[in-house]
Amino acid sequence: MTQHAAGALPEVLKVGTNEMELVVFRMFSTEGAAAEAMEYGVNVAKVREIIPMPTLTKVPDMPPYAEALTEVRGEVIPIVDLGKWMKLAPPDTLSIRPKVIVLEMLGTTVGMIVHEVERIRRIKWDQIKPPPALLQAKHGGRVTGVTKIDEGDSLLLILDLESVISDIGALMPKHQIAVEEIERVGQRKLKGTVLIADDSSVARKILKDTLENVGLHIIEAVDGKQALEVLNEFLQKIGDTPITDFVHLVITDVEMPEMDGLTFTKRVKGNPRLQSLPIVVNTSLSGEENREKATLVGADGYLVKFDVTKLIQEISRFLR
Repeated sequence: MTQHAAGALPEVLKVGTNEMELVVFRMFSTEGAAAEAMEYGVNVAKVREIIPMPTLTKVPDMPPYAEALTEVRGEVIPIVDLGKWMKLAPPDTLSIRPKVIVLEMLGTTVGMIVHEVERIRRIKWDQIKPPPALLQAKHGGRVTGVTKIDEGDSLLLILDLESVISDIGALMPKHQIAVEEIERVGQRKLKGTVLIADDSSVARKILKDTLENVGLHIIEAVDGKQALEVLNEFLQKIGDTPITDFVHLVITDVEMPEMDGLTFTKRVKGNPRLQSLPIVVNTSLSGEENREKATLVGADGYLVKFDVTKLIQEISRFLR
């Protein structure tokens, strides 16, 4: 691991600030007789580049939102038309110059067509709140967070990118590998209770299905704040009994509204009654700097979604 002099820690490695940089883009739709614009954010760490609309090659027998491929820097990648995926119909009178945001996440590279790229914004995660039910219903449950921007009524929405990748078939974890991996390393099914913190319903389902498949009991939380509340409720009820008698492992995402996974980990490890609880950071963000961030706040393990074999190997270290 790279060593840094005291006080010289690079900005990218500062942790516990509960904030992130977002590439903000607009999507347009017809609302009555007018054009409605909504703003969305994508973590800068997931964005490889932003390019003009490339030449697209259609692929047969695919949904309309995922029927194209293109070549970017010698690599052929799938393209998601976000407007079609979200079932948006921009007015014909509106002049749109779409861009493609090239994302690197979940072990794959995907291009996402958006109507207009706005700017990069830095936003604290505690300013991002879980979306109200009405907004979730409008977006088909595909929004994980919402915040106001520019001190006005404008809203910035955080999309569940795991569901985007899952819908185009680029995210296909093989759940059956889990039991095979346990058998391969000569272990019996695992036992214990695992707390999962992740704002993506797709990610939680994959984790829950996989871990229940190897014998574990699962508690779910939608963000770091809720996960911390779950642990504090245990502390109130168990007296002096160690928390690890009841919860044996925590698996947390990094990007979550209210409280991100790094801030959550830092809070847990800073509590004498919780610090013995193993925490594995499980994120779509790859790269050594992200692993180092997790280490700096006290995480006991680090995984990039969704390699089921590595997941089982990692958690079995704590649940023997």
